[in-house]
Amino acid sequence: MVSYFVYILAKTVMGCMRILPRCVGIFLTRVMALAAYRLGRRHRLIAAVNLKIAFPDLPESRREEIARKSFQNTALNLLEISRIPLLNKHNISSLVQYDPVFGLENFRAAQSKGKGIICLTGHFSAWELLPAAHALHGYPFSFITRPLDNVMLDRYLQWLREFTGNRVINKKNSLRQILKSLKENGAVGILMDQNTSLQEGVFADLFGLPAATSTGLALLALRTGAPILPGYLTPMRGGRYTIKILPPMEVIRTGDRNRDIEINTRKLNEILERIIREQPESWLWGHKRWKYQPPENPQDLYGLSSDVLEKFLRSKKQTRYSTG
Repeated sequence: MVSYFVYILAKTVMGCMRILPRCVGIFLTRVMALAAYRLGRRHRLIAAVNLKIAFPDLPESRREEIARKSFQNTALNLLEISRIPLLNKHNISSLVQYDPVFGLENFRAAQSKGKGIICLTGHFSAWELLPAAHALHGYPFSFITRPLDNVMLDRYLQWLREFTGNRVINKKNSLRQILKSLKENGAVGILMDQNTSLQEGVFADLFGLPAATSTGLALLALRTGAPILPGYLTPMRGGRYTIKILPPMEVIRTGDRNRDIEINTRKLNEILERIIREQPESWLWGHKRWKYQPPENPQDLYGLSSDVLEKFLRSKKQTRYSTG
């Protein structure tokens, strides 16, 4: 009963967002996000810890500004996914265009290799719009998602996500479908900027601190030879967006499988960190990215007071400098 109520409420809200003029929808979404930032103490504190880890030298007022804008950018997902049925190949360019330097040429060059493409991305800006826009520009692809517990809402979201010609792949038991898509020279999008279980990942530095990171993308690249293309959405003025597609990451192969996985996973985090530094307001800061720490130093960073966290980060920084 609760699941059905949530489904009806979500579908109603998204239907209203579709009917409203876009400028009104943007305004309402930003107001709701600001209210959520003020009232959602838990996620606000998580964002504050994450930003202190990533940008310890920034003034607290600047970190708070980044967090606030991050909530607003993230909330725009609701607006953009609601309005996907209004988009088509004729009007998509008025909303989303490719970066003139790092854009479609990199995608086409990778596609010409014939080995498929592994698209590295993360929770940047209105990330649900990225695959939809790319498909409407003529390049549909598959992307991995974790199903929602609410089955009805999950089906509705899948319909929206596949409306423009993309294909959603359930994260559970997804390997066969991913390999099939790559073998057919398709593109597969993977978000890998969130915390993962210790069974599915390794610790790789992100902003100088170990972060439990999925090894799946590195494994796929090593197994298939498919190029890894980092791609992400950049918010622009006037509620418009730019798609940036960077050149392919060089995959390191030493012959030692475990070492190759660790090296390439670390390189993937380095790319994500560069993107976050480029546009920090667009990233999802309200997630416990550093939830797990190595067994030799099992700190709950999100349970520390501000002063203790600062001392911990300072000691980590000194240790890294002393060890070179």
